[in-house]
Amino acid sequence: MMINNPVAKKEWSVYELTSYLKKKVEMDVLLKNIYLKGEVIKPSVSGEHLYFELKDLEYDAKIKCVFFWFDKSVEIKHGSKVLVKGNVIFYEKEGIIELKVSEITDIGLGELFVKLKQLEEKLRQEGLFDSKYKKEIPRYPKKVGIVTSKNGAAVRDILNTIYTRFENIQVYIYSCSVQGQDAPYEICEGIEYFNTAEPVEVIIVGRGGGAFEDLMAFNSEMVVRKIFESKIPVISAVGHERDYVLSDFVADMRAITPTNAGEIVVSFQNQALEKLNEYQKSMKGAMEKTFNMVKEKVRMLQYKLNQNSPTNTIAKRAQDIDLYCHKLSFAINKKLHEAHRNLKNFEKRLADRNPESRLSVARTNFDNCSRRLEEAFKKVFLQKEFAYKVNLEKLIALNPLNVLKRGYSITLHNSKILTTIAQVNNGDEIVTQLSDGIIKSKVFFKQEGAENNV
Repeated sequence: MMINNPVAKKEWSVYELTSYLKKKVEMDVLLKNIYLKGEVIKPSVSGEHLYFELKDLEYDAKIKCVFFWFDKSVEIKHGSKVLVKGNVIFYEKEGIIELKVSEITDIGLGELFVKLKQLEEKLRQEGLFDSKYKKEIPRYPKKVGIVTSKNGAAVRDILNTIYTRFENIQVYIYSCSVQGQDAPYEICEGIEYFNTAEPVEVIIVGRGGGAFEDLMAFNSEMVVRKIFESKIPVISAVGHERDYVLSDFVADMRAITPTNAGEIVVSFQNQALEKLNEYQKSMKGAMEKTFNMVKEKVRMLQYKLNQNSPTNTIAKRAQDIDLYCHKLSFAINKKLHEAHRNLKNFEKRLADRNPESRLSVARTNFDNCSRRLEEAFKKVFLQKEFAYKVNLEKLIALNPLNVLKRGYSITLHNSKILTTIAQVNNGDEIVTQLSDGIIKSKVFFKQEGAENNV
């Protein structure tokens, strides 16, 4: 059946919703400077800040708290009953509400914590935590029992640790609840099961980390007494290193984590295997060293035997004789070669001092010098002859008489060459030089202009 909503629908994004809630929380004056009373759960200090959860004293409700720049001189413990003052804030990125604390006052331990301390003191007075009752954890167990939830991370951590380090071990798991009202009864049944129905050599009882109230099954008086009554050694492996429960005090050994419990169970096997490997390597090294020493000794003895055998001695002496013969032959050949070379030098020196040879050499040198002088003279003569001809041709080309032979003449007046009509006057005598003689004449007429017709 469809119902029409008259109000228009609005689609919100996650950011819009968280921003809206942040503004609502910050604007609500009722959430400013409020006082809350409750029990501190899992306090932790990071740097200068204190983080914890505040649990309601009556109902199953809690809120995360942060106290910035916390005074470390004030001791706040798990289970402390406190009164805090602060503002409610909303982290939009994570979508969570938190109380930003400005003041904190310890008003006494929480009731749960007080009851737990009373139970611890009671059991301690009875001697359940005395070390004289602690049973030794077997060094090389072949069968291990685990009492925990089969679906939890703790059992996986224990199994991975055991089988990674040592495979030849049988592990039995008794699955039970690890929190809630039925958890203490089921944990006790698991311990009883491994003591009677399926005897093992060591029992691991534990679970992973959780809130303080989540670990309460392992603070149960029933579980503590059952661990104490167990004839088989028990390892308590509850939560993390900072988590302490009563089962840790009564158990024969406490493991800081489930993984650590697995390490404890197979630690001696690992050490034994490591020792065995070390012994094996040491024996192998010693045997190899001894073998190499014997081998080297045999080799040296064999070498000495070969060196001192008659056959080798004769062969060595024959080799020495061959070497000496080779050296002697080389020395003789060297001496003969030097004598032959000296003889050749003497013959050459004697030939160089023979007068006929020296005269022949001088004659040859004279002929060479004469030939070279004649060739030089001819070369110089040809050069000078060529230069003479060149200069002669230049002189012939520059001779004025040759110019006159081409129809030109030179006119003189008073022994001066005439270059212009202004140098003579009418009636002056002039002499004209031709290629084959002279002509004397008198000036009767003169006219300017080189191109006028005569």
